[in-house]
Amino acid sequence: MHAEAYGTGVVKVSACLALVLFTGCAGSAMSTATEHEGAGGVSHGAGSSNDGRGIAGGHAGAGGKVPDAPSGGGEGPLACAGPDSGPSGGPRVDGPMDLGGCAAISDADVLARYQDFSGRVPQGMYYEPTESLTFWTEPCSSSAEETAARGTTDSASPLVDSYTSEWFYDAIYCFNGSVRRVERNLRCDYFDGSTLASAAPERLAFLASMLWWSSHSNLDGAALLGHSISGGDTVDVIELCSTSAVYGPSGPSDEVRLESTKHLLRVSNPGEPGEPQFTVELGKPEIIRTIKRADTSNP
Repeated sequence: MHAEAYGTGVVKVSACLALVLFTGCAGSAMSTATEHEGAGGVSHGAGSSNDGRGIAGGHAGAGGKVPDAPSGGGEGPLACAGPDSGPSGGPRVDGPMDLGGCAAISDADVLARYQDFSGRVPQGMYYEPTESLTFWTEPCSSSAEETAARGTTDSASPLVDSYTSEWFYDAIYCFNGSVRRVERNLRCDYFDGSTLASAAPERLAFLASMLWWSSHSNLDGAALLGHSISGGDTVDVIELCSTSAVYGPSGPSDEVRLESTKHLLRVSNPGEPGEPQFTVELGKPEIIRTIKRADTSNP
């Protein structure tokens, strides 16, 4: 079982400048993370020009941020010629408070948070403070070399670098000699689609926030408000509460949705001797309610 994209929507920045250069606005995500600040034990791999061709076998799909591309001359935060410090993502240490599960969240909370792009992720959940053009693709990977060998989704960019974190592998490419882009796979030894390393409810909540980020961080009206955990004898339920804007043919409507996504951490060997084994079952968002906005000029 592999993580699925939670949906598509309207891109936060200029529609698909990246789509002209790259492939697809929305895609699937697979990723995981431990509860440490920053990118968590990132290691740096050697780059390769790969004869300027990129490596065959790229897996289509993209679900990362789509920030402004560098202007002429390869300038800007995504320029290949600029410094690259590797992945910046990890548990957020600043930002708004986690509001808990959907039952605890009021309409006023939704209206206050869904328009706040800088506050779209609460403390403790996965967040990337710096811009990147990142394509989260399936399936998970067993090594940085395997991720690099899959190539790039545009099948044209040269491989120039790679990074390894405790949650994912990154292969760095340079599109058209100017724009840095990242192909990212979750590590199979962190989360392979059903098994989470060192499984625990809070670790699954963090993983779920990473999956949310991979497919929603670039969408207008998308905010992760909070999470809750409810336990049982053989299964824990992790609920993520988030928002999504409602769009019509001519743009944003006067509504915003409050959505609940419930993931399960299930004991897969109940009653058997030895340490419990756990299986992750990823859920899909369900609309809790739709809220009218007073001002439709700013989605």
